Amino acid sequence: MSEAQGPVLVAVNVMRARLTVLGFNLAIVTFQMNKLRELPGAGAISLPGMEHGVHLSADFALFIAFGLTIVAIVAFIASGAMDKVGLCNHWSLVAGDLLMYQSLAQTVSGFFVPFLLTTDLIIAQHPEEGIRVFRLALLVVGGGAWFLAAYAGPAVALFRSPFGRRATLSLAAAYIALFIALSMASAKVAAVHGSAPGNKAGVATSALMELVQPLRW
Repeated sequence: MSEAQGPVLVAVNVMRARLTVLGFNLAIVTFQMNKLRELPGAGAISLPGMEHGVHLSADFALFIAFGLTIVAIVAFIASGAMDKVGLCNHWSLVAGDLLMYQSLAQTVSGFFVPFLLTTDLIIAQHPEEGIRVFRLALLVVGGGAWFLAAYAGPAVALFRSPFGRRATLSLAAAYIALFIALSMASAKVAAVHGSAPGNKAGVATSALMELVQPLRW
């Protein structure tokens, strides 16, 4: 983090690269939303008139990822100057970075958790060592990706922010508030179908656990 020295002018290709990442993220979210219908009902809610269970926690993560991706796209586009050069000169560029990383973390959660639950069902019926190794590999890769997206990426974006200390600290505070709010909402969603305690203390503990999600996978 450094104080801004003169006007900030970031090459437009920096922003375009991030829009490409967000495009891929939207594709993954859309794919996984359709794929959830084919997975077994582990952790899913069965509703009358529906053939497939609703994976409420995974669906919540994927919808949040979708929404954050759209907001990040808007933030990136808004960061570009409307002139013949189009350089990015607004702090919304870093805001878009933070939103992008949180959307990627939500996508990882919505992608890996249902498959981990399905693997648990397989292990219960066929407890072979190879399947356990497969689950461990999913946990390590998915958990590592989640921590990098939720913490490492935002930390690097804030540390390298060229928009001055005041703007950067404000963005950091906003990201922390967003992360905590999403964790509380995720804990309450999980409590709906009994995967987390329903009392206030239980939900509070679950909300803290959502800040280190892979530890409960």
